[in-house]
Amino acid sequence: MDEEELSYKTLRKIQQMEKNSPGLTSLLPDFYNSLFDYLENLDKRLNEESSSQKKMMLTDEIQNIKKIAINIYEQREKKILLAAVSKARGGNPDLKNLESKEKDLFESVLNLMKQSRGQLLDKEMIRKELKKEETAVEPDAKNRKENDQINTNPIMRITEHIPEFIGTDEKKYNLRKGDIVTLPENMGKMLLKKGVAEEIKR
Repeated sequence: MDEEELSYKTLRKIQQMEKNSPGLTSLLPDFYNSLFDYLENLDKRLNEESSSQKKMMLTDEIQNIKKIAINIYEQREKKILLAAVSKARGGNPDLKNLESKEKDLFESVLNLMKQSRGQLLDKEMIRKELKKEETAVEPDAKNRKENDQINTNPIMRITEHIPEFIGTDEKKYNLRKGDIVTLPENMGKMLLKKGVAEEIKR
């Protein structure tokens, strides 16, 4: 957007451009600081004004400007969140019109999404693979009876927090870093493979 002085007219112009554009529009330089200064000057004029009629007009103007400013921000906020979703999924969103203060929002949301995807998807995949192991390796009746009598399962130390999941023995597990547990052999192997546990030798 071409450089011009911030005013009610320019804010309305930005609002309409933002509404009609699928992507982020170009803002005035240092937009948010300029907006803050603009409102601060209007408040100062309001406090210094002696005419009740002009006070009322200024009050209405300030309220309208705040509504427009919030609308502009919320439109841009939505676009920034969608851009972060696109980036987290491997896309290449257009970020050239991100205002400097908005970059922090984008980066924070993107980092949170990457962290969440890594934690939730990886742990869910562990649970599914454990289920696959259960169907692929089914012990016969004799082995099950022996396992009931003598616990030969490996002893594991958990090295990463793992959200609650159903194990191959149909039990619920909510394992935390540092836990010492005895697990079915196929479960232990899977957790070792995923790097979230280590075996303690007997």
